[in-house]
Amino acid sequence: MEGALARIRGKARIKTVAMLGVAVLLAAPSNCQTSNDSIEGHVRAMTGGALPSGIMARVEVADHIVVAQQVVGTTGQFAFYGLKEEYYTVIVTADGYQPGTAQVDMHYFASRFPTIYLIPLGAKKTPPPPSQSMTDLAAPKKARKEYEMGHEALEAKDLLGAQKHLEKAIEKDPCFARALTELGVVLTLQGNLASAETSLQKAIHCDGEFLEAYIQIGILLDAEKKYSEAVSILQQGLRVVPNNWQLHYRLAAADQRLGKYQEAEGEYLKAESLSPAVPAEVHIRLADAYLQTKEYDKAYSEMQTYLQVAPDGPLAARTRSFLAHVDSMRKSNAQPAKGPQ
Repeated sequence: MEGALARIRGKARIKTVAMLGVAVLLAAPSNCQTSNDSIEGHVRAMTGGALPSGIMARVEVADHIVVAQQVVGTTGQFAFYGLKEEYYTVIVTADGYQPGTAQVDMHYFASRFPTIYLIPLGAKKTPPPPSQSMTDLAAPKKARKEYEMGHEALEAKDLLGAQKHLEKAIEKDPCFARALTELGVVLTLQGNLASAETSLQKAIHCDGEFLEAYIQIGILLDAEKKYSEAVSILQQGLRVVPNNWQLHYRLAAADQRLGKYQEAEGEYLKAESLSPAVPAEVHIRLADAYLQTKEYDKAYSEMQTYLQVAPDGPLAARTRSFLAHVDSMRKSNAQPAKGPQ
């Protein structure tokens, strides 16, 4: 009897350690800052054809200081982890092509997944233009000027200056969705979450198709632990932009926080199907959902996949340490049930 109890306790310990392990991997930060420290992007050929060989991607901070660089393969994917600064420039080079660049603001979830186009030398530099909000077009010139100064101040980490100019932009055009959204980001960084939420809600009211506002409020509501509200507003966004992977990804995270693991699984898989830019962390999030529903084989597979696609990722070391526990759980679960002892 004591042997049977020992075995039961052993299995319980394995299950508890594995559950806690994945929970630790996914633990949310206590403040409003995002815990993500990675840039994961794609290189595309402007002509639409295959990518050339020998593509190099690097990330730089101020004064052209190179933080890291890597070779980009035929898939066009690149990823940099463990980034500590707030602003980066990603530069992509290849023989016979103009250098491609992207400015990354780590406070913006969408900004951390850039797509950079390679343009042949001598060709006209005409990358796809950024999407414009309908309120961008309606905003008066003075409002747009104040927004530009506010954006520059934010990039320079001058939060008070950014707030001042963005508020002036909104005074001149109370429904300037882009300025309202960026003000929401500034207020979030200052810890004024209630006002930030109000600004983002107004941006959506003014322009129900402005994607960035939905993404930023999804991040904010997650930080505030308002998961049900996040689900509601992200679903609203998906009615407008049904095939945006970032909205599906944020919705999955909110569902997961609410214990709706099957719904979370569906949203994560949908995000993966829509874009290769989905962060590698999705595999750890799926592993957690599968553990909660006792699908141990799937959890183990997702953790292995994460280690394959992000062997040096920020969660790699901890994932390796929990992998053996999850393996024990799935093997134990696969054994035929025994009679009472």
